[in-house]
Amino acid sequence: MGGSSDDDEGVGILIALGMTVILSLLWAYVVKGEAELMTWGALVMAVITGGIAGHYGNHSESVAVTCAVATPLGAYLGTLLGLCLIAVTPYGGDFGDAWDVFTSDMDRAGRLFKAEAQGLDWLFLFLSAPLAYGAVVTD
Repeated sequence: MGGSSDDDEGVGILIALGMTVILSLLWAYVVKGEAELMTWGALVMAVITGGIAGHYGNHSESVAVTCAVATPLGAYLGTLLGLCLIAVTPYGGDFGDAWDVFTSDMDRAGRLFKAEAQGLDWLFLFLSAPLAYGAVVTD
């Protein structure tokens, strides 16, 4: 009876998490390409992830909450990975090297983000949560 709705929610949550991972990795390369800290991609990620996951997740509350949590976190981690890509590029480093720096020294990357982030960067990250939530629940 209610199995279809639960299945839709599960699919929506998986899509939300999968899209967040994919878009976070893509965002890391955008940050690397621009060679500067940027977070406006969080808003783009919120709309794309929320819209797609909401459609397949039947606009459920659990999918909306998942998107609202995953999107800013994914954008933040994607930005940190992008900063790591910027750091290893002058030394001939590639994604593997950046990943090693990211996983072994995330604290330093986080401090770099905190030191370099402007007010607008934080605003974009925080606004991505309600934007993702709204993108899911809106038909």
